[in-house]
Amino acid sequence: MKITSRRAVLTSVAAAAATLPLLNDLAGNGGTAAAAETSEPVVTNAVLYSDPQFQEGVDWMRRFRCGPAGTELLDNASGTSQPVRSTAIIAPHGGAIEQGTSELCLAIAGYKPAAASTTQLPAAEEGQLQRDYWMFEALKNISKLHVTSALCDDPAALAVCGNNLYAVSLHGFAPDVPAISPTPPDFLHRQILIGGRDQRLMRTLARAFADQGFTRDNSDPAKRVEVILAGANSPLNGDDPANIVNRTRTGAGAQLEISTELRKAMFGNWDTAADRRTTYGAAGAPAFFWNGFVNAVRHAIDRHEKGYADAPASQA
Repeated sequence: MKITSRRAVLTSVAAAAATLPLLNDLAGNGGTAAAAETSEPVVTNAVLYSDPQFQEGVDWMRRFRCGPAGTELLDNASGTSQPVRSTAIIAPHGGAIEQGTSELCLAIAGYKPAAASTTQLPAAEEGQLQRDYWMFEALKNISKLHVTSALCDDPAALAVCGNNLYAVSLHGFAPDVPAISPTPPDFLHRQILIGGRDQRLMRTLARAFADQGFTRDNSDPAKRVEVILAGANSPLNGDDPANIVNRTRTGAGAQLEISTELRKAMFGNWDTAADRRTTYGAAGAPAFFWNGFVNAVRHAIDRHEKGYADAPASQA
């Protein structure tokens, strides 16, 4: 299925009900759906940046790191192989739109979210590989600041993804949980939808999440998570070649849609960006969900860069 705009999700969701949980809110706060206002014109980043009603540093900002292309690769060992470290991490709708994705982007890329503000460079996390990353961050939750992934033409985003063999993008959504008496199980609110064009990376991510206990049958109900591997007809499968996550040197990447409730569960205090930067992975439930997610994605990327393939999983 080729998706050219996330707005199309809201009109096609009824037909997809039999194959995927309904997705009726693409905003990061579980409130209004930033991508759902059909009255808003479809814009690219270039159009947005040129709009005089929005100002960089006031309404939106960008942060990115892009390493040198053509770095030498050398492996002369007989018993081991060096992984080809070439995966970008991106958050196209960070900041106030799909909250929590900026912090996750930095952490997976090997940086400390606590050290990241609008005036400070993120500090490298000791013992972790630092990867290329790109984030568009809305400083206000305004629907016009949501540029769909297939229309992203930010030069830094194109450079970051085009500089790497692979990419992982982080998004937020709020699933439409069916009414179940007396109450729906919590895991239906905590979901990860894995999409993209890189089928091998998608399967490896699914396996890594399961290894971290992100399953619907975890023995502890409070830790259950629904992980869905998107099929060809899933409305948010992220397989459009124009999707920024697929604009890599291999023409493929993996897209992670993370439900609002799962993102909230990763922080001790969800209220503001400053709160999230200082309470991510806090003791208790946030530590399980934050560490499990970050470690799963890091591990999956590592296996993928080594050329491993995990068994196919069931698709939605």
